[in-house]
Amino acid sequence: MTKRSVSLVMAVLLLSYIPILEHSSNHDETSRGVWVLDSDVERIEISPDPNSIQDLGAPTIYNGYEDIRSVRADSAIGVYTETGLLPGVAMTLELAQTRSDLAVVLVDGQSGLWDARQEILDAADIEIRSTIPPSGFLVQAAPDELSKLTRVSVVKAVHDVPAGLLVHPVFWEAHGDETILVEVLGWKDSELIRHSEPGLGLDDSLSIAASLWLEEAWSPERGRMWGEISLEDVSQIVRHPSVAYVAPLPVLAFHNNEARNHMGANTVENTFITGLNGSGQKIAVGDSGLDNDHGDFTGRIAGLTSVTPGDSSTADTHDGHGTHVACTVLGDGYRSSGTYQGIAPEAQLYFQAMEDDDTGALYSYGINSMLNSAYNNGARLHTDSWGAGSGAGSYSTQSEDADDRISTWDQYWSYQGMTVLFAAGNERNEGVSPPGTAKNVITIGAHVNRYNGAPDEMYYWSSRGPTDDGRIKPDLVAPGDYVRSCKSQEAEDAQGSWSNNWYLEYSGTSMSTPAAAGAAVLVREYLMEVAGRQAPQSALIKGLLILGAKDMGSRDIPNNDEGWGRVNLVDSLIPDSDVGIFVDDRSRLSSGQVSDYTFDITRSGEPLKVVLTWSDYPGSSSSSSQLRNDLDLEVISPNGQITYKGNAFINGRSVTGGTKDSTNNVEVVLIDNAATGTWTVRVRDAQHGGGRTWQPYALAVRGVNVNDLSPDPAFVQNSFEISSTIPQVGEEVDISVLIQNQGAGSVAELAVIARADNDLLGTRTLSMSPGESAELTWNWTPVQEGMVEFTFHIDPSDAVEEASESNNYMSQTVVVSAPGVRVTTEQDTMTLADATDSSTAWQLSLMNTALFETNASIYVTDPVRVQDGVEFDWFTSFTSNTFNLDAAETTTVGLTMVHPAPPPPGLYRMVVTGTDIENDIDSELMLYFEVPILAEGDIVLPGEQFLVSPLEPTNLQILVFNEGNGAQTYDVELVSPAGWHLGLDTLGAFAGSSHGSTGTLAKDAGRAIDITINPPGAMIPAGSLFNAAVIVHSRVSSDSWSADIPLIVKAIDQVSVTPSSDGIEHEIAPDALLEIELEFNNQGNRLIDFQPYVRSIPGGWTVTGGLNMVSIPAGETADWSVSLQGNGVAVSGDLELRFATEDGYYVDWNRTLDVLSGAMPTLVFHLVALPDGTTADYPLGVSAHPVGAPGFDLGWTVTNEGSTTWRPTTYMEVPNDDWSSTCVGPSTLSAGATSTVWCTVVIPLSAEAASEPIVTLVMEGEGVEVRDSISLLVESVARVSWTVTNQQVAHEGYETVLSLDLQNVGNSDISHVLQASGPDGWNPLILDGVVVSLRPGETRNFKLGFTPNTGEDGTLVVELGDSDNVEDSTFVIEIDVLPARTEESMSTIKMALFAILILALAGGVGFLVYSRTVGNSASLIKTEALSKIADSLGLGEKEVEDGSGIPCWICSQDIVLGEALACSECGARYHKAGQVEGCDIVSMGHCLHCDAESEGLLEA
Repeated sequence: MTKRSVSLVMAVLLLSYIPILEHSSNHDETSRGVWVLDSDVERIEISPDPNSIQDLGAPTIYNGYEDIRSVRADSAIGVYTETGLLPGVAMTLELAQTRSDLAVVLVDGQSGLWDARQEILDAADIEIRSTIPPSGFLVQAAPDELSKLTRVSVVKAVHDVPAGLLVHPVFWEAHGDETILVEVLGWKDSELIRHSEPGLGLDDSLSIAASLWLEEAWSPERGRMWGEISLEDVSQIVRHPSVAYVAPLPVLAFHNNEARNHMGANTVENTFITGLNGSGQKIAVGDSGLDNDHGDFTGRIAGLTSVTPGDSSTADTHDGHGTHVACTVLGDGYRSSGTYQGIAPEAQLYFQAMEDDDTGALYSYGINSMLNSAYNNGARLHTDSWGAGSGAGSYSTQSEDADDRISTWDQYWSYQGMTVLFAAGNERNEGVSPPGTAKNVITIGAHVNRYNGAPDEMYYWSSRGPTDDGRIKPDLVAPGDYVRSCKSQEAEDAQGSWSNNWYLEYSGTSMSTPAAAGAAVLVREYLMEVAGRQAPQSALIKGLLILGAKDMGSRDIPNNDEGWGRVNLVDSLIPDSDVGIFVDDRSRLSSGQVSDYTFDITRSGEPLKVVLTWSDYPGSSSSSSQLRNDLDLEVISPNGQITYKGNAFINGRSVTGGTKDSTNNVEVVLIDNAATGTWTVRVRDAQHGGGRTWQPYALAVRGVNVNDLSPDPAFVQNSFEISSTIPQVGEEVDISVLIQNQGAGSVAELAVIARADNDLLGTRTLSMSPGESAELTWNWTPVQEGMVEFTFHIDPSDAVEEASESNNYMSQTVVVSAPGVRVTTEQDTMTLADATDSSTAWQLSLMNTALFETNASIYVTDPVRVQDGVEFDWFTSFTSNTFNLDAAETTTVGLTMVHPAPPPPGLYRMVVTGTDIENDIDSELMLYFEVPILAEGDIVLPGEQFLVSPLEPTNLQILVFNEGNGAQTYDVELVSPAGWHLGLDTLGAFAGSSHGSTGTLAKDAGRAIDITINPPGAMIPAGSLFNAAVIVHSRVSSDSWSADIPLIVKAIDQVSVTPSSDGIEHEIAPDALLEIELEFNNQGNRLIDFQPYVRSIPGGWTVTGGLNMVSIPAGETADWSVSLQGNGVAVSGDLELRFATEDGYYVDWNRTLDVLSGAMPTLVFHLVALPDGTTADYPLGVSAHPVGAPGFDLGWTVTNEGSTTWRPTTYMEVPNDDWSSTCVGPSTLSAGATSTVWCTVVIPLSAEAASEPIVTLVMEGEGVEVRDSISLLVESVARVSWTVTNQQVAHEGYETVLSLDLQNVGNSDISHVLQASGPDGWNPLILDGVVVSLRPGETRNFKLGFTPNTGEDGTLVVELGDSDNVEDSTFVIEIDVLPARTEESMSTIKMALFAILILALAGGVGFLVYSRTVGNSASLIKTEALSKIADSLGLGEKEVEDGSGIPCWICSQDIVLGEALACSECGARYHKAGQVEGCDIVSMGHCLHCDAESEGLLEA
C-alpha cells in the first residue's frame, strides 16, 4: 500500500495548480520578479504498488426492472404523444412533408425499453435508428413493414415523421436559392457503423442523393458526404431513405482568446520510482499544426499527420496554437532547461494537423475519423482545444460521433478505452461549444491561475453550461489564463501577452484543456503502472478526476460554471491518513439489473464521496434529450434508513430526498460526515434505451477504510550481498539483505529470519514506517564446500497483517569453494532475436576456486533439443580452450555456435565442462539456446508504381509471406499520404481500417491483402507522386518490415468544347468560305495534345489550310479553327470531326451545315372560293369574305424558276390568334416545276365588319423564302343575345320587374328601339330607356316591368324595332304567375260583418242606459272596454306599414324583407312561424308551389 507516502509526493505533482500567494505588481522576468515554482522538493521514492487503489472484489449483481415512463417521445421538433405530434417549432411546408420510410414508435411505459426494442425488432424487417426518450424509437423500414408495428403488443402508437426532424434547426424556416456547405450523413447500424446505403430493401445511397442535389460533392469517409446545396433543395435531399441528417458543415474555431496572462505550470516532478511523468502513455492532439523541430518534443513524436482535406502540411504557420497546446500537455522544457515543462513531459505525441496553411481556417475529416486514426495508431487519450463556431449548447452530429467512439471503446471486454477531452469554449454565457456538448467527453472550462482570485475564481470568458438538454457542462475546470508554453518558430502571428524566442503566453479554455489532458495522462499512468489497472475505461479516468475535484469558492457544486470543480490530483489518487480509494471499471449492467457494493467505514468525521460515470450510448439530433441508458446511483446508510440519490445536491453536498437524475451520465454523492458502519453503494440500470445489451460503468469511491491501509514489508530484489564472492571452507563472511515497507501502514515489530540451508543464522526484529527501508546483516562461516542456499523470511509466524504475503520470502545460492575450477556465466540462456542471425555467442567465466595455481581446459557438447532429444551437429568454438590460472583467478572465455538462419524453434541444451587438469576435477555448466518462433515478413507488391484516380477509389492487392521459422500472425499497418486514405477491405476491425491482422500464417505461407485507396477527391495533376506505405509488424518480436507504395495519379481526361457538338451552321452559301472556331476547355489533370481528323464532310466542301494540332494545358482553355470552302454546288449535311491523342483519348464534334438552296420560287394568286360556291381569280373579287366556320379557301400557284430542287414548308400569317388557317402545299418542288397551294381561312367574329385585314402566304426552306400578301373584306354580321338575370316568377296583382342583359355578339354596330308586348292587362313596359346602341361585344342591362291581372301564366315578348337584318332580334319570356288566395279574403269580410252586428247591439243598449242616466255620456261603456272588444276581434287600431309587395304563398299577406323564408327550389316566399297566426310552412312539410321538402327552406 502506498497512499500515505504517495500523498506527499503527489502534492508536488499538483504544484502547477496552486497559486503563488504573494506576488509583486511588477511582472518583469528579472528585476520585476516573474513567479516560478519552487523546485526545491524532497523526493520520496516508493515501489510500485498494484493495490494502492484496490479492487475489493466483484459487486453483487441481481436482476430487476426498468423504471416506469411516460408514453411520449421528446423529439427535436416537438413532443409525440399517443394522439400525434405536438409541434414545438415552425418549419417550411416542404420540410413538414413526411417520409414514408420512417416512423416514431411509442411503446408502453410499463415495459422496459430494452424489452420493447427486442419485440419491435422481432416483429418486422426494421432498424431502430434512435431512441427518443422517454418512450419513443425512431425506426426505418419499407412502408409495408412499418404497417406491421401497429400489431405489436408493446406499441402504443405509430406516427409519421416530418422530414424536418432530420435537418439542422437552421434549415427549418430557410428559404431562397442561397447555397450553403453541408454535411449529409447516412444511417448507423446496430454496431454504430455509418453506412451510405439504408439497407432494408430501400434502393438508395448517399452517392445518388449527392449526385442529384449537391455541387462538388465528396466523401471524407464512409457514410458521410460533403458538398454545396441550395437552401431550397435541402427539403429534397432529406427525403432520400439513405439520408439520416443534413447539417451545415461545421465551422471550427480555436478556444483561446487574446487576454494575455501566464499560467506558470512549469514542471511536474517525477516522484515515483515508476516515473509518474507520462512515460508509456500516448496522447493525440488535434490542433492547428506542430513545430516538430522546437526541441521540447524531441524523440517523442509518435505520429504527425494532416487531417485537413487538400492540405498535407503539418506546419504551425499562423498563431502557433497547436504547438502551444501540445507543449502544455507534454513539452519537456528542453529550450528552458526544464523551467516550462508540460504536465506529462515524457508522454508520446500523436499530432493531427487541422489548419489550412493558406487561410488559417480549421478543417478536418470529422471527429469520427480523427478519433479512429488516433486509436488505430495507439493513442489512448485525445485532447481538442477547438469546437464549432456556432450552435452553442446543442448536441451536434460531431457530439454524437464523439460519444459513439468513446462508448464503443469503453466496452472493456473488447477494447482498451480512449479518454477524449474538449474545450468548453470562450463564449461565456452563450454556452458550451459542440463537440464539447458530448456526454462521454471530458469538457474543460477554465479558472484563474494567477493573481487575484486564483485558483478559486472562474476565468471570465470560460463558457458556461448547461447543454440544451440540461446536462451539467463543463465537467471540470483547469488553469486557463496566462499559460506559458512553446512558441512555434514558423508562426507568423504568434503574439502572446509575454514571449521570448521559444515560449509565449496564451489564455482561454484552449489552454486549460491540455492542462487537464496532461492530468488525465498521469491518472492513466498511475492506474496502469502503480495501481496495476491495464487499459482503464475513459469513464474511470473521468470519474477519478471528478472524485478529487475541488469546489471553488463557496460550496455550490455541481453548477454551470465549474461543473464538478477544479482538477485536484491529490484527492483523485492519494488521500491522507486512513482515507482510501476504491475503483471498479470492470462491471456492466443490462436492462433493469442492480449492482451492490458495501464499504465498512471505521471512523466517522470524514467525507464519503462516490462518483458513478458511464460512457453512454450515443444520442441523436432527432431528440431533445440525449441520455440513452439511465444508470441511477444510490448510497444507503448503515441502518438502511437514509438514502442519498446521485446529484441530489444543496450547497455543494448531498441531501436526502430529491428526485433521481435522468439527464446526466455522471452521478455523484458527497456526504460530509459519514457515520461508521457498513454503507451500501447501489448502481441500477433504470432505463436501457441504447442499442447494446450491456452498459459498462466506472465507480470511484473515497472514504475512511475504503481500501486496506496495511503495511507491506518486502525484500528489495537483488539486494543480497556477501562479503566474499566464493567463500572458502572455514572463511568467515558477512551476508546482508535489504527490506522496504511498500505499504501505506506502519509495522511496530517485524521479525526477519535467515538460514543457511537448514541452519538458523538468527532473527532480526525492527519497526518500519511507510516507505522506510532497512538493511539486515548476519555472520556465517562455511564448514564444507558445495552449494549453500540462504533463505530469508519476513514475519515467519504471520503475526503482522500485510497488504501482500507473496513478497515475504527470498533465497540465494552461494558456492563454497574447494580446489578445482568453476565455469559460470551471467547469462546461461541466449535467445535468438533475429531470424537472419546465423551464430550465437556466450561469455563464460572460468575460475580457479583454489588458493593455488592450476592448469585447466574447457569443452562443450553438441546442442540437443530439449523437447525431443534430437542432437544437432552445429559448429562450436571457444576463444581459447586451455588455461593456466593463478590462485582464485578468473578468466573470460567466449563460446560461439554457428547455426542455420533461423534454426527450428525450440529450446536447445549444451553442457560446458571446465576441467582442473592438475586435480582432475570437472565443473559443469548447462547452457541453453532458446529459439522462439521468429518473424521474417516479406511483402510482395504487384508493381513498382501504382496508377490511382484522384477522384474515385482504387483497389490494390498485395501479398504478405511468413518467412519466419514457424506459424505466426502479423499485424498490417497502412500509412497514407496527406489527403489520401488507404484502408484494408477485410483484415481490419472495420472496412477501411488502416490496421489489421493477417491471421495465422504457416511457415512460408502467404496472405493476399485487399486495399482500397481513397483519394482526396480533387483534380490532382496526372503523374503526381504520393508515397504510401505498408508496414508489417511481428507479433512475436518488435520487428517490422515495410514497403513503399508509390501512388502515381493517373490521367483523368475531361475536355469540353464550345460551341457544343450537334449545332447547326445556318444559311451558308454553297460557294462560301466557312470559318469554324472552337474553344477547348481541359477539365482533366494533364496536358492534352489533340490531332484533328475529318470523319465526314458534306459534298462540295473541302478543308483549306490543313488541320492543325491543338494543345490544352490542364485546367486551361485553347482555341482552334478550321476553314471549309464550298464549290458553288455544295450541299447541306453533317460535318464530323474527331480530336484524338496519341494514347487513344478522343473527343468527337459534329456540326450540321445548312447550305442555302439554288431554288428561285415565285408565287401568283390563283383563286378565292367561298362556301356558297362563289369564286373569283383575285382576292376582292367576291362581295365579302364570310365570318366563322367553315371559312373559305385561297389558292396560289408556285413555280420553281431556280436550278435545284426546293423543299419548302408552307404556312399563313394571319392578323391575330383568333384567326385560324391551314395550308396544303408541295413538300418538294423540282427545278422548273409548278404546283398549287391551298389555304383554308376562318375569320373570327371579332374581326371588324367591312375591314380589310391582310393575310400572307409564306413558303420557306433551305434558306429561301417567298411570301405573298393579300387583303380581305370582312363580312358584316348583326346578331344579339338576350339573358334574364333574375327569376321569371310573378304574383297576381303585383308589379314585377325583370332584369335583362342584351349583348351585341356580331361584328357591326346596332342601334334600335326596344319594344315589349304581353297578355292583355299586363301592361309590359321598358322602364329605363327604349333606345339601345351597342358596339360589337358590348352589353346593355335594362328593366322590364309588368303586372299580371290574373293568376294564369303568360308570355312576354321583347324585340328590337325595325331589325329585320339583326339575328335573334326577338326574345320570348315565359312568366310563371302565382295566383292570389280568395278563401282567406272571404273569412276576413265575414268577421267584419259580425263585428258590425255586435257594435250595433252594443249601441242600442248604450242608448237605453243613456236615457236612464239623463244623458250622462260618462256612464256609457268605457272606451277601454270597447278597445278590448275590438282587439279581440282583430279590429283594433294597428300601425300601418308599407308592404314589401311580395306575398306569402300560404296567407297571401306581404312578407317582411329580411325576416322571411324562401323555397330553395322555386323561390316561393313564406312567413316565419309566429308572424301571422295559422301561417306556418314548416308544419305543412312542403312548398305549396313546387312541393319541395320544407327542410330546404332558406332565410330570405
